[in-house]
Amino acid sequence: MSTAPIIRLYLFFATENDTALILRRSGKKMYNLISWDRANDSFVEGQWLRKSVRYEDCALSPDGRHFIYAVHDANPDTRATGCYTVLCRAPWFTALALFPHEWGFQSGGYFLDNKLYRIKADAACKDILEQNTQVLRVVQGKVTHSCRSGLRLTNGEPAPLSRALRDQLLNNAKLPRVISLDRYETQAGCLYRTDGPKRVLIHDFTEMEPRFEPAPYGQPPKDPMKTGWHPADEAGAR
Repeated sequence: MSTAPIIRLYLFFATENDTALILRRSGKKMYNLISWDRANDSFVEGQWLRKSVRYEDCALSPDGRHFIYAVHDANPDTRATGCYTVLCRAPWFTALALFPHEWGFQSGGYFLDNKLYRIKADAACKDILEQNTQVLRVVQGKVTHSCRSGLRLTNGEPAPLSRALRDQLLNNAKLPRVISLDRYETQAGCLYRTDGPKRVLIHDFTEMEPRFEPAPYGQPPKDPMKTGWHPADEAGAR
């Protein structure tokens, strides 16, 4: 009986270019991110994370530069708590913004464009890192004379949204799903491109060795070789 971990590949596509991101799962609590240039099928391995990531609650920005992911069943005794949502720079898990929340249904988020995003948790859920980021969070609050839609940035300023996007959010309409221009399939750790009835192997990600290292941004951990270190803790989230 085989004891090898089951490999799963989850694909996220940018809508403005040929960038894609692969979330690779190995076993129950081992994930890594891989950037993919679909124009030439080249790949860059990013970070690894020893946590439970909810792929259903992940999202890639339209330009492919930023990523939102959600972690469940983490250590509840950390500042990040047992469930949290992270904004990061693809293909790195290290948090640019980190939102702890009490319940799993609050996890995850989505991008409105390359500069604006929302998380499912309400406006009371705060970013505990409080770093300046290039991407800004939109929250919904009270309607005022200065913000007639109630949709604003966390600094209180009205969110710079188009009328169509503002109406979508106010009417709780679902944003369009990201669909790739080509059709791809995954099986175990292999990525395929379909060509009519044929299936062409693009890359086999079955054999990969975990590498726990800091991202090229943020502060490095005190002990990057420490077992169980994960990048969401890098900026003081322990």
